[in-house]
Amino acid sequence: MSIWESFKIALSSIWNHKIRSILTMLGIIIGVAAVITIVAIGEGAKTQMTEDMFSTEENVIELYYEPFPTEDGSDMMWIEPELTGTDLDAIREVPGVKTVIGTNQGWGMMVHNEKQSDMQITGVGPDYFSGRRLEVVEGRALNSRDVDSMNRVVMIDTVAKKKLFKESEQVIGEIVDIDDNPYKIIGVYESPLPEMYRGEEGESLMPRSLISMMFGGNEIQNISVIAQEADTLTETGMMAAQELTELKGLEDGMYTTYDMGDWEAEYEQFLTIITLVISSIAGISLLVGGIGVMNIMLVSVTERTREIGLRKALGATRGRILLQFLIESITLTSLGGLIGISFAVLGAMLVTQFSPITAVISPIVVIIGVGFSAFIGIIFGILPANKASKLSPIDALRYE
Repeated sequence: MSIWESFKIALSSIWNHKIRSILTMLGIIIGVAAVITIVAIGEGAKTQMTEDMFSTEENVIELYYEPFPTEDGSDMMWIEPELTGTDLDAIREVPGVKTVIGTNQGWGMMVHNEKQSDMQITGVGPDYFSGRRLEVVEGRALNSRDVDSMNRVVMIDTVAKKKLFKESEQVIGEIVDIDDNPYKIIGVYESPLPEMYRGEEGESLMPRSLISMMFGGNEIQNISVIAQEADTLTETGMMAAQELTELKGLEDGMYTTYDMGDWEAEYEQFLTIITLVISSIAGISLLVGGIGVMNIMLVSVTERTREIGLRKALGATRGRILLQFLIESITLTSLGGLIGISFAVLGAMLVTQFSPITAVISPIVVIIGVGFSAFIGIIFGILPANKASKLSPIDALRYE
């Protein structure tokens, strides 16, 4: 008997006992579907997180000041060094640095006619637009002249425009009040934040020199280094921090880095742990399903004892009988695996439809799912198949 004929007999046996076969496959179906769905959600969440973190800040390293601890361990008052445009120019010369962005922050109530929005205001220079992926949809971007002259101009994002202006209203050139001071809108930009992270108030950009004058802080409070290559992100950040520390002649502290790659690694580790835990639970379902397969195959051997005896009497070898029942077991679990994959695809589609995560089903995971199902068929089918192959033809033919 060929393998193909054995496979057809296996399908016929499964079809003749449909309800029993479905119940037997249930554990396999649940286990495979759970594993593939969880891995797909994890991959989708990781991809979404990476896009959200790096879509507007690719290869970014943030520099921040860290004071040295005192000898007695007590807290001490410290003042962060004042940074200038000259410091930014020096960091740009560090090998591996593409550009440097200096910003400061403010917060104010923007009012236009009877509408108002309490929003964050970021003070920027012309380097901001070359380093960040900002799309100016109306008007123009801030330039070096705006910063040097402290021009009373502002850019708003699309969220703020929608909140403060009607769709038909002219925006460019309009005057808005921020904390009772007039400012001219010169541009509208697409908010760089993913929609799920956008607030209802919107954000705005101003010359950082103007923010410093308005709120009394330093003109440069935050430094972001854009590296040329992702592979040398950490090294570039360390060299830039060391250059700034030496440039300012610091003795009570130093500049250091914390890049977003660390966040990504921690998040990926968290997802891996969750995936392993849930996959382990699904593995228990696969184990239970495998035991069910073994039980049903033992029942099948008992039911087909006379058939086995007849085949042996006609010359079927022990190996042929063993192979026949192994093929039936593998077919049963493989079908369960395929049905489980179908449910996993459906589950991934539902997750993608009703959540911000796009579940990603990897072909490798699907192949592993089918392969593992077949492997369970082999492991839990060996005992019944071995029992069938050892039956004596005479005893089997006399079995009632």
